[in-house]
Amino acid sequence: MKKEEIKRRKYSDEFKWRVVHEVLSGNLTKEAARRVYGIKGKSAVLNWLRKFGGIESRNLAELQPLSKQEEKLRMKELSEKDKRIKELEAELSRERLRADLWQKIVELAEEQLNIDVRKKFGAKPSIPSKKTGGKQ
Repeated sequence: MKKEEIKRRKYSDEFKWRVVHEVLSGNLTKEAARRVYGIKGKSAVLNWLRKFGGIESRNLAELQPLSKQEEKLRMKELSEKDKRIKELEAELSRERLRADLWQKIVELAEEQLNIDVRKKFGAKPSIPSKKTGGKQ
């Protein structure tokens, strides 16, 4: 099919809100809403959810689409969250390396110095000295 033959259908905001409301209320899935309302675009409902879904009120009369400025702010917040997630993942990776390093140090100390650094599970407590009379 040629591009000039593809006709994009325009949906009103009211229609989009109705579909989003149906999905958010749990009456329909995104795919079911697409079929029920005859929406051709496979990601149209998902895009509408992203645009209109962040508003708490479920009353269709009260809902207003996000302004361009609000949408930019929301996208900025999402990108900041993504950035924070990446920072935390990097920090977690460093801490795992650090833990592995300490584990290796303990293993080497036990091996080379012939001492038990780690407490063994189920180890018996030490016997108190007779000189201290059982006090520690």
